Amino acid sequence: MANKKELEPLFEPIVAPKRNFEIIEASIRREIYRGALVPGQKLPNEFELARQFNVGRSAVREGLKVLELAGLLVVRRGYNGGTFVAPPDFEEASEVITLTFRPGTMAIDQLLEACQTIEARAAELAASCASELEISELEELVQCIEKCAHLPARYLTAIVDFHLAVTEMAHNAVFTLTLQAMRNTLIQELNRLISDQKLRTTIILELKDICKAISDHDSLQAGQLMRTHLCHLDQRSAGEKLNSE
Repeated sequence: MANKKELEPLFEPIVAPKRNFEIIEASIRREIYRGALVPGQKLPNEFELARQFNVGRSAVREGLKVLELAGLLVVRRGYNGGTFVAPPDFEEASEVITLTFRPGTMAIDQLLEACQTIEARAAELAASCASELEISELEELVQCIEKCAHLPARYLTAIVDFHLAVTEMAHNAVFTLTLQAMRNTLIQELNRLISDQKLRTTIILELKDICKAISDHDSLQAGQLMRTHLCHLDQRSAGEKLNSE
């Protein structure tokens, strides 16, 4: 009877080699993930890729199709067409970030600190490039905030919408994505900061000043006012935290 050692295989099984299109797909995917190929960058045409990979064009075409179906590449037809690295999926990214920002797991002072960095710069950009329509819509938001000052839930939602509107006016998708992801958390966490009417009135006055600075296209003033407004909220948050301990 053969012992156990004799029954163990002596050699590893042969792994079937990857097909050319799989190697091409994996190579391009790797370059996208490590940032060597950036969103919007145009890839060489099929002939050039076939030459670089030293394969037939059919293998290149099949590899590119896999990446297109995966959402990593986009094909544009016609003049100035070609195969391009797809832009980031902001809806998917926003969902991931939103799941990360959970009340209780992230301190409000950290959220406000992030807002100070993003929103102060967003206010500066908004003041420099906002259209008349965007400014008009921002002014309507301020009026909405005033009208619902006696309705805490609507009032708070309108305040966060104001901040989001300013961020969108900066026309920076990353700024917008980040604030959108934090929106619900900020509403829940800031709810305890607006219990008194005096603070609500102060916030309205501050938002009016920010809106006017943007309307006047005063970037420096808009950024400073936004920074001061968020510092007030941060200080108020710190005070509430001390009182609750």
